[in-house]
Amino acid sequence: MHAFSIVTLGIFIAGYSTARWDLVTRLYELAIFAWDHGVVTRAAKGFAILSVFFFLFIIPIERVAARETDLHPRSAGGGISAREQLKRRGSF
Repeated sequence: MHAFSIVTLGIFIAGYSTARWDLVTRLYELAIFAWDHGVVTRAAKGFAILSVFFFLFIIPIERVAARETDLHPRSAGGGISAREQLKRRGSF
């Protein structure tokens, strides 16, 4: 390998490792800052509230919708599309 290539490779490796180390230390500092300011606790509370909302409201609505779809199924070929209705009326 040429001397210039070895120096270039060494500089690249040194810069890469320095950048990675800086990224890890900043991430560590951010985690400590978030813990000190209660971000983790607030995020956990928000997740719990959204989960309760989902289980109390969204899932029952989905169950009612699924039951209604089973009670009143639509036949695949029975109706005509909205586009076809507009064409027949002359509005499209």
